[in-house]
Amino acid sequence: MRARRRLHAGDTLSLIVNPATRRNAQAVVSAIEAAASPGVRVDVRVTDTAGDAVRLARDAAREASMVVAVGGDGTVADVACGLFGTEVSLGIIPAGSTNITAAELGIPRNWRNAIRIIFDDFQDVPVDLGRCGDRAFLHMAGAGMDSRLFLRSSARLKRRAGWLAYLPAASRGLFDRPANFTLEIDGQRMEVVSPMVIVANSGSIITPSIRLHPLPRTDDGWLDVLIFTATGPMGVLRTLARLATQSLDRSSHLRHVRAKNVEMVSDPALPVQLDGDVVAVTPVSFSISPGGVRVVVPFVAERHS
Repeated sequence: MRARRRLHAGDTLSLIVNPATRRNAQAVVSAIEAAASPGVRVDVRVTDTAGDAVRLARDAAREASMVVAVGGDGTVADVACGLFGTEVSLGIIPAGSTNITAAELGIPRNWRNAIRIIFDDFQDVPVDLGRCGDRAFLHMAGAGMDSRLFLRSSARLKRRAGWLAYLPAASRGLFDRPANFTLEIDGQRMEVVSPMVIVANSGSIITPSIRLHPLPRTDDGWLDVLIFTATGPMGVLRTLARLATQSLDRSSHLRHVRAKNVEMVSDPALPVQLDGDVVAVTPVSFSISPGGVRVVVPFVAERHS
């Protein structure tokens, strides 16, 4: 049975705000404060440097009934990391360039509509949390073309153009040399030459309708390792064509393995992205914490036949 929940007088709502978000962060905060239910205290905490949201969320969880991430996928992942191991729910106000995590969970892309969920009836659902060192991801991690793309993309352009800001960097990535990866997946060693290896907790990019693979889910307790094996521009383009026709899972240039734990080494060393933020360099380790965070989503009453 789905549990209907609502904030009440005396509850504290903590906002973890990325001021560099694509949306007007102050406008979002003001709208939340104006919409707050009577007696609900709104506590605002603003990030200053990368990774701040983890610490701020951990501190906020000591007194908050709900902690809300105001920003993009990277901010959401960091807040989720800070809430790991607590019973405090994670709310999401999409304010970044893509916000695919929110979209996959049925949270409106329009931030004003997302605010209504927080102060209306809602439910919080368990979502798997990918782990990488002391950081986390809800959507996907990777090394290679994707991490280089995020590293090369202009933050200013992302605030102005959203996901379109990634296109110039993506075109450059077609000509990057593949790397030699050594992967240990649940104890099984694998060596492969690849332009990109993704460790996915969910399967879509840009929008939920565009999926890299049909199997990854945020509630199945598994990581899905997607190993791309095209080693030249034409092979990469053929792989992208498969993506465009939603048939990438049938491509001869993609290997898929399910895992609980992944060790990744590459030659040369590569940047590693977690939900769009470059936070590490190979070698790295990944693991999955099933149901590691509870996320606030719209309440939908069960239908009985």
